[in-house]
Amino acid sequence: MRVECILRSCISFYRMYMAPALVVSFACGGIMYAYSIKAPAVIGVIIVATFWFKVATMTFFYFAMKRKAWKFFYYYKNVGVSVRWLWRMTLSFDFLTYVAVLFIGYYLR
Repeated sequence: MRVECILRSCISFYRMYMAPALVVSFACGGIMYAYSIKAPAVIGVIIVATFWFKVATMTFFYFAMKRKAWKFFYYYKNVGVSVRWLWRMTLSFDFLTYVAVLFIGYYLR
């Protein structure tokens, strides 16, 4: 299978998941921006709280997408891309954007 086909499939799969995932990531980054001047203990609590919030929303979006868009999964199977691989790449990229937004929110001040 060509790399372009796999990359295109991954991008089109992420588009279904992108909007709510980025809203949650930017909300966590906004919380970090708002409290970045506080004591280090407060920053630690914010990181832990936003981490578990992000994990919970990623799990919710996973099950919601799995239930809502199950017909789309047949397309990716027919193209030859594993749905598990797509989910791994999508959730990994989403978590990396979350971490990047947290760093930006912390170091912006």
